[in-house]
Amino acid sequence: MQEYYEVSPSRSQLIFVLTGHLLGAITIYFYLSPAFLKWAALAALTVAAYIESRRLIQHGIIRLRINLTRASIEVQHLGQPYFYCKYKVYQTRWFAILKLIDQQHNRTLILNSDCFTSLENYRRFRFDLRCLEHSDAT
Repeated sequence: MQEYYEVSPSRSQLIFVLTGHLLGAITIYFYLSPAFLKWAALAALTVAAYIESRRLIQHGIIRLRINLTRASIEVQHLGQPYFYCKYKVYQTRWFAILKLIDQQHNRTLILNSDCFTSLENYRRFRFDLRCLEHSDAT
């Protein structure tokens, strides 16, 4: 029986988003000359940073299960299950991007090691993703 992998909000993704917005704010502050335009751009960037950080924090815990026999991925969010038979996986050394495609609920998940409860769960999940890709290719 396949196990569920619990994915929680990533602290490193939150830090990355806030750092990017901070660098943008510093750039706007020092390189934009009209004062009205500078403060309007800084206000817009602050609102965007707030919205993105709240979205990442309120993401909640998602449970993922890879079903190798059906070549599908099950996502449980807020007690509601979603089944995805179409997906794309982009893996790097540090993270994996999981694009889940459906007619009603398309999702893109950026998964790194601090999203999972342990590093071993993260490694097992990535291994299951590779097995899923290989079983789908045959």
